[in-house]
Amino acid sequence: MTKLAPPARKSSGSEKTIVFSNSDRDLLTQTIALGLPLQFEQFDLNLDLDRLIQKPWGCEYRIYADNFYDIWQLNISPGQSTSMHCHPRKETVLLCLEGKARFQTLTESHALETMSCVRIRKGTFHATENIGNSPLNLVEIETPRNKFDLVRAKDKYGRQRHAYETQTLERKLTQMERVDSIADAKLRTSCIDNKYRFGIESGMDIVRRRDRNLIFMISLGLDRAIAQDIQVFSATSLPNSALEEDNFYFTIARNL
Repeated sequence: MTKLAPPARKSSGSEKTIVFSNSDRDLLTQTIALGLPLQFEQFDLNLDLDRLIQKPWGCEYRIYADNFYDIWQLNISPGQSTSMHCHPRKETVLLCLEGKARFQTLTESHALETMSCVRIRKGTFHATENIGNSPLNLVEIETPRNKFDLVRAKDKYGRQRHAYETQTLERKLTQMERVDSIADAKLRTSCIDNKYRFGIESGMDIVRRRDRNLIFMISLGLDRAIAQDIQVFSATSLPNSALEEDNFYFTIARNL
């Protein structure tokens, strides 16, 4: 593979990494012992996951998926929060596009503000609360793809130890489209309120046709997926040399 330079991890100016702890291990062991089954997503059958998923805290919907990566947009209403949950088998990164959140683990609390991100290691319990006055707009990147890899330990809506929701909303979304350049990939090109647009571009195309509205780029490289190392780049601090010329990236841009 031809490269512009050896890859380096670049992210927004504020990135936190949350690691798996003894407290996480103990709570995960206790919760699984209560009989919660760990399920697997069936790509060709669980097609409702491509619709708008209703949540007690707001809604979420898939914006990209392939055989390795899964990317979702989350809209959390003011004063609402996700459950205290973990993903035992997948790595996660949360990007904050808009809003102000309190990100909590079993032992810590962190601020999550616009253009910041948090990296969550597999098995680590976490919850995200909207502490602002407007909707909290997040993008969630996960690998490997498996939306049903979920263990809820605590939830103010009564969903603790329940599996992932199946209830969907009828509000219209941009259709998921096939991506010819990546095997079995599909992409939603814009968000529900049309504030952001999403795309798939090679490193070469990003460098040559630099989009001034570009915010984030997520590597879709196979080597990163195998290593379960989600690579996030911020457009505001990205040197051209950081991108791999022949690699594909999921891009997030403001739709101005």
